[in-house]
Amino acid sequence: MLLGRSIRYGERMALDQSFRRMTLRQLLTLAEKCSRDLQEQLKGTLAPRVAEFRDLSRPVRRRSHYPTLKAMRNSLNRLEEAETEVTPMVEYLLEQLKLIQAQARRDAENRRR
Repeated sequence: MLLGRSIRYGERMALDQSFRRMTLRQLLTLAEKCSRDLQEQLKGTLAPRVAEFRDLSRPVRRRSHYPTLKAMRNSLNRLEEAETEVTPMVEYLLEQLKLIQAQARRDAENRRR
C-alpha cells in the first residue's frame, strides 16, 4: 500500500486505474481502513508529541520552571517528524476520497440513463 509516502503522478494514475476496477463498496472499505490507520497514527504519535511540546511551552511547567532551549528544540524536532509521517497519510486519504466521489458520480449518472 502507499501509506506513509506521498503519491507521485505515475503512482496516482496507476491508483486511479485500479480504483476504477473496484466497486464503490470496496473503495469505501479501503478508505475506512486508511482513516483508521490515520487515526491510530494521530493518537499514537502526533497527539503525545503535541502534548509534550505544549507542556514545555506553557507558563505552568511540570518538569522545571524554565526548560532549556535544547529541550524545546528536541521536542519541536519530534513534533516535525510526527507531522512528516502524518502528512502523506492525509494526502493519500484525500486522494482516495476524491476518487470515491468521482466513482459515485459516475455510478449515479449511469443509473439515470
